[in-house]
Amino acid sequence: MYRTIIAGTCLLAMIGCAPVADEVAADQAVPGAGSGAAYVNDANFREEVFESDLPVLVDFTATWCVPCREVDPIVDELASELAGKAKIVKLDIDDSPEIYQALRVNGVPTVIFFNEGWEEDRIGSPQKREIYEQYLTTMIEGGDMLDTRLEMLLQDDYRQHFIVSRELEDIEAIIPHRPDLLVAPFDDGRTPLSVAIKRPSVRQKALIELILSHEPKIALHDLMGIGRCDEFLAAVEADPDLANQPDPDGATPLWLGLMGSVKERDDHCARALLDAGAQPLSSASFYLPRAVIFYEDPELLRTFLDRGLDPGETDERGMNALHMTTMYGYYPLVEALLEYGMDPATANGNGETAVEMVRSQQQRREELWNERGMLETPEQRAAFREYQEESNRLLALLEGAQT
Repeated sequence: MYRTIIAGTCLLAMIGCAPVADEVAADQAVPGAGSGAAYVNDANFREEVFESDLPVLVDFTATWCVPCREVDPIVDELASELAGKAKIVKLDIDDSPEIYQALRVNGVPTVIFFNEGWEEDRIGSPQKREIYEQYLTTMIEGGDMLDTRLEMLLQDDYRQHFIVSRELEDIEAIIPHRPDLLVAPFDDGRTPLSVAIKRPSVRQKALIELILSHEPKIALHDLMGIGRCDEFLAAVEADPDLANQPDPDGATPLWLGLMGSVKERDDHCARALLDAGAQPLSSASFYLPRAVIFYEDPELLRTFLDRGLDPGETDERGMNALHMTTMYGYYPLVEALLEYGMDPATANGNGETAVEMVRSQQQRREELWNERGMLETPEQRAAFREYQEESNRLLALLEGAQT
């Protein structure tokens, strides 16, 4: 029901079903040599994973990935402890991008479990060691993966991960076995609906609709996240303090209103909340400028700036509003921020100014397109020239503001 067949098939079309290389670099050694989890790569992945006689755990990781540092040590321990019973390996997505893309891994860390060439399951956020161990034990012992999954869903962390990361058909397949999956509150008081609202993704809207179809109890703040802002504004009229009162996670009504409606590009909730007295301030985990920037609307941005939004405030990566709009290439928003006095010489958390960000993006884009053979046809070259023109236009705007 959950397994995806991949062994031997050229789902590997993206990597050409290349034969296994005769030699593998020392730092990409075949698993089994040395302690901890060895690395696999594009050349030996088919042999080491798809054709393995043992259950396999693959840890998709990267040197720059901070959450990966939680998963990597667990994987190393399990590799040593389960040697001979299961194969546990890592794959650096920067060194082996073809496999990463072919398996549609959406981010790191991601752990995928394989058994006899089948993908049994995947986990896309750090979990407790017991979760990975339980998956492996079930595969080693030939147990029922459904029973294992249902047992793990008793743990709040895993249930939250499952709801926000799994395909909707996987969630719907579990509901007959766990009818309260999408409505039972977590021990900390949060609900599946509130968690889904705060995790933007391409499937967010469909997930929220699925949750609502099970008629959950809706918290007052969650009304903003599902677009029922008129009901929330009615509550604010009776109690004005609600306009600035964060929910249990620390998300403000203003942030929820923006992020809940961004998919429809409907910002009336945000403007109405500002008029009702909401202050445009971020909270610890919910960076408000990012929510405003997602609309790509310079007039909305100017409205927030006029109401006191601090564009110089930085997120967890040390990025301010100018860095963020530069990264996304939002020329009209960059223009608006420069009008409001943003300094393009300010460095981000990596020590790059906005100008340096554009230049490094240009270089990386050209290298990537060349590596992937994306500059071979006239159409591809024309698309790249168009990107260069837009990028150079943005660069000229930023450089002009520096002088």
